[in-house]
Amino acid sequence: MSNTSAIIPTYNRAVLLKETIESVLAQSLAPAEILIVDDGSDDNTTDIVASFGEQVTFIQKPENKGKADSLNKAIDRATGEYVWIVDDDDLVEPEALAKLTSLLEQSPEAGFSYGRHDRFSIAADGTRLHSDTGYWRNCTSEDFLTATLEDFFVHQPGMLVRRSLYGEVGPFDTQLMRSQDYDMLIRLARAAPCVSTEEVIFHQRQHEGDRGQGSARFSSAERDEKWIAYDQKIFSRLQESLTLSEYLPRGTEVTDDATRRLALIQRGTVFGRKKLWAQAISDFTAAAGLGGSNLNTSETGILRRAFGSKYGCPEIIRDRSLALSLRKIGQCRPAGKPILKALARGLLWQIRRAVESGDLQTAATLAHRALYLLI
Repeated sequence: MSNTSAIIPTYNRAVLLKETIESVLAQSLAPAEILIVDDGSDDNTTDIVASFGEQVTFIQKPENKGKADSLNKAIDRATGEYVWIVDDDDLVEPEALAKLTSLLEQSPEAGFSYGRHDRFSIAADGTRLHSDTGYWRNCTSEDFLTATLEDFFVHQPGMLVRRSLYGEVGPFDTQLMRSQDYDMLIRLARAAPCVSTEEVIFHQRQHEGDRGQGSARFSSAERDEKWIAYDQKIFSRLQESLTLSEYLPRGTEVTDDATRRLALIQRGTVFGRKKLWAQAISDFTAAAGLGGSNLNTSETGILRRAFGSKYGCPEIIRDRSLALSLRKIGQCRPAGKPILKALARGLLWQIRRAVESGDLQTAATLAHRALYLLI
């Protein structure tokens, strides 16, 4: 048995919860305890949990207060050295906990371990249809924070966290009805290094059910809009708290024009991907005035990701003033033109994505915007 507290927060997911609990109970390395926190469900969640008897500990909340509140209550109750949060609709691999635990035990300096996931859905005939991970970044521990700032790709069922680290960074933000896990992951990554595996740890269920806190439930069709809004809320706060050096690999400080330019390019790319373009353009403009006229490979690679949001970049199509503001970066010396060129080339990924989906009109408009930036 491991020294891990497994936590399953749930809300009105009785139809899926049983299978999730069974996957946690099937671990080759059993958790020391399984805490299930019910956020005021009005379905038959209680009956489902009761069917597992003393194999689980049931924490019932009298009213719906959101996932963050549920997780905070469970972590306060947890007794294990490690905490493993498993969403109530996902399935974990039988060796998941053993692999994550081994990683942490072999890396005492790491605050958390993580691994990959794949995705699945259930067809009308009951067949389980698997697909790949989707968005994922292969990165070192030193680059994990900047990779995570660009986009959220490591999910809670694929992570094992030292309980002491949760104590260090503070509770989940109960003011966030969405992206609480993203906010927490950023805090964990700022506080401690990590260790990872490329092996699949869990299977993420794709379905059309409602999401969010009971008083603010939303459909899967509204999902992207909600994620963008809450990510922007998080990053508007981070704009003030993150130092410029934190946009560099862990352990690297801004010490000269070269490191300052790299950090500004990285921060601008992060904020561009969050669609906070005023901050992004300010950073790209400042970066254009530093160093020589040639960009290195790292700078070019980062800039090409600025338009790489998994939510697309419709703003560059509908907001002509954005394209105009970006184009002005090219007037800055000495590095404005190469910065603008790298940004424009980054639109190729979105153009290719539009073509593959059959949206040729969007692809053509994006191509026009890219040419506008380059000319």
